[in-house]
Amino acid sequence: MTRYTIRALWAAFAVLLAIPLATPASAQATRTWVSGVGDDVNPCSRTAPCRTFAGSISKTAAGGEINCLDPASFGTVTITKSIKLLCDNVDATIIASGTNGITIAAGASDNVVISGINIDGINTGTNGVRINSAANVHLRNMTIRGFRGATSYGVTFTPTTATTSLVIDNVTLVKNGVGNGSGGILVQPGNNVAAKVAINNLQASDIAGTAVRFDTTGFTGVTVKATLTNSVFTDSASAIFAKVPTGNVVDAVISKNVISGGQNGIVAQDVGASLYASGNLISQNSAFGVRSVSGGAMVSLGDNEVINNGNNGAFTATVGKQ
Repeated sequence: MTRYTIRALWAAFAVLLAIPLATPASAQATRTWVSGVGDDVNPCSRTAPCRTFAGSISKTAAGGEINCLDPASFGTVTITKSIKLLCDNVDATIIASGTNGITIAAGASDNVVISGINIDGINTGTNGVRINSAANVHLRNMTIRGFRGATSYGVTFTPTTATTSLVIDNVTLVKNGVGNGSGGILVQPGNNVAAKVAINNLQASDIAGTAVRFDTTGFTGVTVKATLTNSVFTDSASAIFAKVPTGNVVDAVISKNVISGGQNGIVAQDVGASLYASGNLISQNSAFGVRSVSGGAMVSLGDNEVINNGNNGAFTATVGKQ
């Protein structure tokens, strides 16, 4: 081998060393971070965090989680895969002017957890959390306020996934809705959807509409099994309202809640609505405490206090404790 050949080989080797090693474009971390002083060009690591949820979620693997390092507003986000957004003990917010705060359009087997994030629509937002599809969604330790559009809700659960569930725990809804067709939480699954809903420790106040509305109007083959427990409802047009035309089913257990200071307490409308009430205090509502409309079943377990309402109303049936 001549010295000229050796020089040529060394030159080629030097060129190869100068080329950076490529990394897979799809490489994603199982845990990422956002910060008020971060940048979405960063890898979203703890020492080089991203600035927004949208910037971080694209760099987080399915089934992974995003954490908040410090107080800030982290922007609206659309979720299309299993993910956890966990920001407890940090003043993490989403400002959603004229849009949805969080949109969930995940797969039929995807699980989504949102915790410790406060969402503000500043009176122009569309919905706080809009859930279009997922296997399971868990919302906890949140405040959702200021969604004041004619069809706006703090949470809309309108899944098309065949079987799906929603858990809401320790969530505050305040100043949402502007009247009928808007409010706190809308549960409205699509055709042939079987849904489970568990709501615990909900604080709903100043809801200019319905605080929790089950409405299957326009859909067929819908089944909803629900529990609403240990919650407080004040200043709502209706605290809990179920409108369930024939062909659909909503069975809801409503237990150990305080429902006061609104217009209507609990309303069951249409033959598909079956609401079972136990241990509730329903008082000081200007219209009805409890009400059945068009064949809705409003069943008491015999231990509710329904007092001092404009019209206390009547249960369709009362069954004793067993």
